[in-house]
Amino acid sequence: MEAVNHIKLRVERSQAKPVLSALLHAVFFHRLLDAVEPETVETNETHVACGGSVEKEVAARVDEFGREFIDVGRDSGEIAVVFLQRKNRKGWFAVTEALVPWEEHLITIHFVKRATTNPLPGALLQLLTFCAERKDNVPPLVGTSDQNNLSHQILISPPPPSDLFAPSSPPLGPTRLTSPPPAPVQGTTTATALADMDMPRAYPAAPRSTSLGPRGKSASAGALYDAGSARRSSSPMTAISDAGTSAMGYLEQAKDGLLAVGAKAGWGGKVGAAFGGRG
Repeated sequence: MEAVNHIKLRVERSQAKPVLSALLHAVFFHRLLDAVEPETVETNETHVACGGSVEKEVAARVDEFGREFIDVGRDSGEIAVVFLQRKNRKGWFAVTEALVPWEEHLITIHFVKRATTNPLPGALLQLLTFCAERKDNVPPLVGTSDQNNLSHQILISPPPPSDLFAPSSPPLGPTRLTSPPPAPVQGTTTATALADMDMPRAYPAAPRSTSLGPRGKSASAGALYDAGSARRSSSPMTAISDAGTSAMGYLEQAKDGLLAVGAKAGWGGKVGAAFGGRG
């Protein structure tokens, strides 16, 4: 990864802590944005520039590294300096502040019984070259020297760079909750009543009957009896049809009455002619 400077060293156990301290001071010297007065120290016959306000932190981490790897006889150990930037991340319900890594200096030390060369000059040259070529990686400083948007951590046995720099963005969309299908609605609501009025239905034909009505027609031939018949019987068009049938019955009765009265009064021919020649 471009944001990771991996330094590998082969160092004797007795020289591991001084070499590691010199490298950590050099990393902070090149990357901290504090106004410091540089100092030069000599480690393993090598002059190292250092400065800043991290002396106590570096010393504590070097001692911890020695207890975990050197004192117990491990073959190797790793330590890393991770530089972070505070960024606001928008979530679905709030804006949160997160520390996002922008650069890592990973140091892997292999312990040997006797080193043939001094590894410190080569490691310092690699560090200087990396920082010079990637000077644009440093984000702008926002705030004061005490409170700003930049931070760092010294990690013993750090996670792999692929995990450290893995994106942790918020979700692309709202989380969809899976639930069982809704239960059928019991009873009739306004929506279902309107749907029943507007949507046509295919009703099964009722069985034909052989009984005859008053006028010789089948009483239930072709009749449909279902839940919608009561609704159709009360519809406006059905009401008009029923009213017309009743009016025709009343006219038939009135005509028969007039014919009977005319016959008694001797007007049978005239009345019969008026109703189509009956009389």
